[in-house]
Amino acid sequence: SHQEQPHINSFITIAMLEPMKSFLSFGLALALAVPTVDGFAPVTYSSTLDLTAHNNAGLLSSLRAFSRSGRDDMDEDDEDDEDILLKSEEAEDWRSFRAKLVMSENSQKAAAAPSSNTSLSSVEEQTVEEDADGIGALFADEAATEPFFSSTETDPIKDTMTPLDPSQWAYESGTVIEKGSVILGGVEQDFGFGLRQQYFHKAAILILEHEESTFTQAIILNRPSDILLGDDVNEGVKWKVWFGGDVQGLDTVSPSIFCLHSLKEKRAVEASVRVMKDIQWTSFDSAKKLVKAGVAKPTDFWVFVGYAGWAPMQLMGELDRRSWYMVAADSQTLLKELARQGAGCDPRDAGLETWNLLMGMIGRRETAEENAGTFDDLMLKEWAFKHLLSKEGGGLFAEAGGPMSPEGVASSQELQKTSPIDRLLQRVSVVAKGEDITEGSLLRASSSDRSPFLLDDQVFHKSVVLVIMDDDSVSVGVILNRPVSKGMGLKITISDEPTGMSRYVEIPLRFGGSYSVKGNEPLLWLHCDPLLKEAKIGSPFGARSDGIWKCTASDMTEAVGKGMCSPEDFMVVSGVSVWTKGEGGVARGIQGEVASGRFEVIPSSKTEGVWAFLLKQQKLTSENLDHTLEAAEQTWAVGAISRSSVNKESNDNQLPPISGLGDNYDEEDNSFVFKSGVKVSDLSDDALRSWLTVFFLGNPSYEN
Repeated sequence: SHQEQPHINSFITIAMLEPMKSFLSFGLALALAVPTVDGFAPVTYSSTLDLTAHNNAGLLSSLRAFSRSGRDDMDEDDEDDEDILLKSEEAEDWRSFRAKLVMSENSQKAAAAPSSNTSLSSVEEQTVEEDADGIGALFADEAATEPFFSSTETDPIKDTMTPLDPSQWAYESGTVIEKGSVILGGVEQDFGFGLRQQYFHKAAILILEHEESTFTQAIILNRPSDILLGDDVNEGVKWKVWFGGDVQGLDTVSPSIFCLHSLKEKRAVEASVRVMKDIQWTSFDSAKKLVKAGVAKPTDFWVFVGYAGWAPMQLMGELDRRSWYMVAADSQTLLKELARQGAGCDPRDAGLETWNLLMGMIGRRETAEENAGTFDDLMLKEWAFKHLLSKEGGGLFAEAGGPMSPEGVASSQELQKTSPIDRLLQRVSVVAKGEDITEGSLLRASSSDRSPFLLDDQVFHKSVVLVIMDDDSVSVGVILNRPVSKGMGLKITISDEPTGMSRYVEIPLRFGGSYSVKGNEPLLWLHCDPLLKEAKIGSPFGARSDGIWKCTASDMTEAVGKGMCSPEDFMVVSGVSVWTKGEGGVARGIQGEVASGRFEVIPSSKTEGVWAFLLKQQKLTSENLDHTLEAAEQTWAVGAISRSSVNKESNDNQLPPISGLGDNYDEEDNSFVFKSGVKVSDLSDDALRSWLTVFFLGNPSYEN
């Protein structure tokens, strides 16, 4: 085909050669008019591209090399002129050209496929006539067999798709990473984002900068919030915020703010960095100045706080592990999605509609449907409830330490001045009273329905913690009710037995925390036996002689050898948990954890009851996982209620789940995950179970 461009004559000839087996071979010849002293002179380049019928990556890599091959011979002045042409709104979008090649391949495959219907319907005829440029061929297969937008009540992606027109396109681009590409969160990797970094689950991420040898910078497009930024330049103006990523984000001292826009006014373009056709970004300061000058309105911008970053080759490695899908998409599809999100989408939906849309456009609709409503989806919605929904909107953003001013609007200066810990301390003015928290204190995790350990550190959910050290700089403790899949094997010789023979015993090893202890005694041995205390076997923590005591392996073998107790009366713990404090021992550390409601103090009168339930736990296996979790919960529960009612607290939470979103569903009932029948308390239990399954048993995933 021959295409005329302003100020430059170019033609692109594509000759389809005869297909050979599963390969398609394209011969391409490209003639460009290159500026010279006397005007424009044509320079011709040619290339042959091979491409499998099921993988576009070969085509895309070849096209990228092909597009660069001609430029190698240009001098620096010519390259500068080319850059100017590429930045011009009149320049041909190279990505669109590549898309047409991919669509052409798809349409050729569709035409070659056998069909029982040899005639076109009126709808198909109209599509062919209106789709002269071939872009709409991407959707031809689905349109002919199954409507892209289902009208059935059971379709989980119903009403989530942005209406498409022939100018919109998207395709999976294999491992081609470049500025303007979209990274879609994958759902086929062994380890997903349910337990950490939930914001990456089903994310649509736009690459702003990519240098293979240095760094890749991108922003998450589908995490809108109801959080507003104040404006110190334009009085009374507020800016809606999107979560852009975990690097220099909302809860950091110096957040990075990117203002995406599609403005074409010269001053706006000069103050911006081009990402792709019709999409640029500028700084927050520049955006405010453009509004002040009357060049733009606040609604012309989408404001992203924070970004996602990858080190050299890191993203490629994650692609190899199927963590992501690389996608090329047109700017209008992305802009329409941003406009829809800005028009009032509920942040608690976490932008899943955008991900579903793009998955459908790249031919992965079935994968999206199969992975709807999963554990990871629910965890993402809870992350959005905590981080994207302000307190004024009924969420937890301000309570979680978000940079909100008393009026509910934060300025960029407020975002950059106050540390998250200081913001927490501003809300925590009084340390919890009651029993003092000292070395030897027993704590249990919060009994709140919405566990503070739902989204991270799930191992602490319904945990029992022993404080073993507390000074001006740090608090150290050990989790007691987390046996692992290994045991401590011991050969014990009991002296008062007639034979004097040894016997082998195995004591469950317990996970105390993620910090290791170095030295001659890396393991912590514990007991709570009155006779051993009286015999001074070991020593108490601090001044709490009536609590749990520490001892050494030698103390244990000596006491057992003398027949004073059995090996099963002891516990052995590996690793510790650490809570740091601020300067001068301000009320942080474990005191701050209790003050913020993450932990509760167990009365000293409950110590023996807690210890008795701890000794019932066994070494963890896949077969006894349910029993281990039940025993751990009983231990946690007995720390707050009488032993006769140990099971009451957990049974109260075992309400029948709501099936579907029927008449009884209340969107504002925060005890349920948004738009689901799953109680948050049950999801917290599932998250703990998943954590143990992954990190203690080594299984890659956990299904509810």
